[in-house]
Amino acid sequence: MGGDSGPAVTMPACLSILCRNLSVTLLLVGDESQIKIYLKGLSRSELCRIQILHTSVVFADTLRPDNILRSGRESSLFLAIEQVRSETAQACISAGNSGALMLASRHLLKNIQGIEKPAMIAILPGSRASGFTYLLDVGANIETTTNQLFQFAIMGSVLIGALSGKPRARVALLNIGSEAHKGTPVIREAATLLDACNDFDYVGFVEANQIFDGIADVIVCDGFTGNITIKASAGAVKVIENLMHQSIRRRWYYRAFGFCMKPFFRDVRRVLNPSKYNGATLIGIQGVIVKSHGNSDWAGFEQAIEHAFQQLALNVPQLIAARMQKTVDVA
Repeated sequence: MGGDSGPAVTMPACLSILCRNLSVTLLLVGDESQIKIYLKGLSRSELCRIQILHTSVVFADTLRPDNILRSGRESSLFLAIEQVRSETAQACISAGNSGALMLASRHLLKNIQGIEKPAMIAILPGSRASGFTYLLDVGANIETTTNQLFQFAIMGSVLIGALSGKPRARVALLNIGSEAHKGTPVIREAATLLDACNDFDYVGFVEANQIFDGIADVIVCDGFTGNITIKASAGAVKVIENLMHQSIRRRWYYRAFGFCMKPFFRDVRRVLNPSKYNGATLIGIQGVIVKSHGNSDWAGFEQAIEHAFQQLALNVPQLIAARMQKTVDVA
């Protein structure tokens, strides 16, 4: 029940999912008194599909993530992941502290064999027919090695293959230029590994201004770069929206133009709406964990839950484990 707004955002999203999907049972971890406020008016059959695990302890974003393993074991974040470990729940969706979520997930669920570090993978809008691109890592690992970037590419390609049915995903490395000599030694060495891999089509380096061109299904980078990228992109969308609104209000003929173009603006807003792409999956661990943005609205949190459903339906952790076992067998 975390995030900037707490139950005011997460509860409407959860109840929307509950009403739309009659096979879903929700296990809500948090302050029971706050949760029950939102349960008024539900039918008996709906209430039967809700369980509450009470805790009043919240792990704040201001705390160091590693404190989750020392003093945060009674927090809603830690307890929610523990429900996945004990198989009481099939997936965990949280809008809480990203670093703490990653550390607790690794501690409780463990990495998939052959994966050195899990990664957070996020979906971004694309300008081509495919409609989207996956970017990883977007914040789980500040620094990465060559082999870890290669593992990110493997995991991303497995996810794309499961989601789209593509036998070979197009994979790229995010870099400061497209030339072979550009970038850090780690990135250049990773390019050599990716180019030699036969499980996907390595399309080379992409620069930041090409991320939304749809030239790759999966774009790989370290978590520091990826996190800055998605936050800068979200900020750019907000600036563009604000400038458009200011311009339309400034001139009467702009307002007339804006009225005529309402359907167009509605379509653009629908495509670029951050809520549509909310939910970064922590892949590489033995379970399904989805991180919602802390300031997401209820529609965005609902989308994060939908992402978890997809991972479960496709058995993504098992698919990645099978692919990594293949790598071990070959080696």
